[in-house]
Amino acid sequence: MRIGPRRRSSSALPLFFACGLAAAIGCAGAKTSTGGGGSAGPGAGGSASPGSAGSSSPGSAGSSSPGAGGTTGAGGTTGSGGSTNPGSGGNGGSTSPGSAGSVGPGAGGSSGSGAGGTDNSGAGGSSTSGSAGTTGTGTGGTGGICQMADFKFVPKIPTAYLVVDRSGSMFHCLSTSQCVCPTKTDTSWSQLKTAIESVIMQLDSQVRFGFTTIFGTDPSNNRGGMCPLINGTLADNVAPTLNNAASIKTTYDSLAWPVESECQTSGKKFESPAMYAIRAATKALMADTTMGDKYIIFITDGQEDFCDDALEICASDSTVGALQTAYAANIRTIVFGLQTTQFNLPPGVLQAFANAGAGEPTVASLMSNLDTTAIFDQCQGVAPWKADLTASGHPTTRGPTATVGTYSATMGMTKPFTPNAADQNMLVTQLSQALSGVKSCTFDLTDVGGKSIKVDLSKLNQSHVLIEGAEIPQSATNGWNVDASAPSTLVLSGTACTTWRMPDNNDIAFNFPCGSIIFE
Repeated sequence: MRIGPRRRSSSALPLFFACGLAAAIGCAGAKTSTGGGGSAGPGAGGSASPGSAGSSSPGSAGSSSPGAGGTTGAGGTTGSGGSTNPGSGGNGGSTSPGSAGSVGPGAGGSSGSGAGGTDNSGAGGSSTSGSAGTTGTGTGGTGGICQMADFKFVPKIPTAYLVVDRSGSMFHCLSTSQCVCPTKTDTSWSQLKTAIESVIMQLDSQVRFGFTTIFGTDPSNNRGGMCPLINGTLADNVAPTLNNAASIKTTYDSLAWPVESECQTSGKKFESPAMYAIRAATKALMADTTMGDKYIIFITDGQEDFCDDALEICASDSTVGALQTAYAANIRTIVFGLQTTQFNLPPGVLQAFANAGAGEPTVASLMSNLDTTAIFDQCQGVAPWKADLTASGHPTTRGPTATVGTYSATMGMTKPFTPNAADQNMLVTQLSQALSGVKSCTFDLTDVGGKSIKVDLSKLNQSHVLIEGAEIPQSATNGWNVDASAPSTLVLSGTACTTWRMPDNNDIAFNFPCGSIIFE
């Protein structure tokens, strides 16, 4: 059986493809077919063809001596299940001298001039066709030719929410320190926007993209700002759907730039409330009932806040907590830290975000001589952080576990993406790599063209899996394998999964011989 994605025309970023599945339904002589001896037609013995009785050659009947009747018709050989009656004999001889054929089953002479058989030659068997063998199932030969049928296997399409930093630093000049750059292309905002719009256009029909920003102005202390994210309202939102690139571009392109004279004014300058944006995106993805995995693509260029000027350590702790909550809801976050001369987020914080978003052990970003109690010490007077701590269910009195995030002594393997914001090619390449990570290495065959497939585990050594024509070894840890507890699930692991997730690898084939799969 071959299961493989349809080939598409090559593109810079082909990642997700509907698959064509050629599946062996069954072999000749499968248990549901009748045996060769009992075909559905008439039994071999009781065929509809005339028996040899009552031949058409003239008999010698009608002569003055008794005519020799037509020879006795030999009844057809009794078939399996066919009638056992002999063939109907010809008409007896006439009453003229000489008894034309015998009154037995052979065709006698006619009442005419002794023509051998009548026009009605004896039927070899009964004119009723025999039952086609017995009603039991015959044993067709195994190893026959497989019947093939083509099905379409469409993978579950992932949903990815792009959560993009729209804080003031995104509009700084990349080449100078000017607060709001007059040359728009010289900003992280414009460079990233161009890259994102390019990437999602390539994947428009293969990923349900949504778009929202990390944005708001400080509303605290009567500063006059507005930050709807605090109340869970997504900023600049474009809800996820297929073929969404044009809508995202329209919204993205329409977003207003900050005013340079206001770039340092509280209540006017653009803030970076990342934890609120992640929580709002998580809530939206949890409410999304479409099939497929869910992702957040978290892109930032600097320190987070609560839509105010709070301490970075407090906002980062709340962001770690939000990422871990998302992962607990089966929503994985892929983290980008745009590198610029203005980038001010400590490397350990970005690493903590990446580990938290991947559900891995996370290390708090602290000075080497401090433990996580320092988070409580510095943040206990920050109202948004205290609210997050209470909501987390963690201890609210001083101690190393009195934090919004959950931390450990060692960190996980996942690394954040850190492209240079001024390098368009690097942005496109790393965005492509990031989004290739949403390709699943688990293939569910429980519904293939309306049929459920199970693989015969005893015949795995007869099967083959190929990626871009190159064979992948069968291995439970570094190749392909079928889950023994779920024989309808094929899993790629280790380097096989890594190979499949490479952006340019689009074709995967599952070749299973006849008899190694079972349709349910």
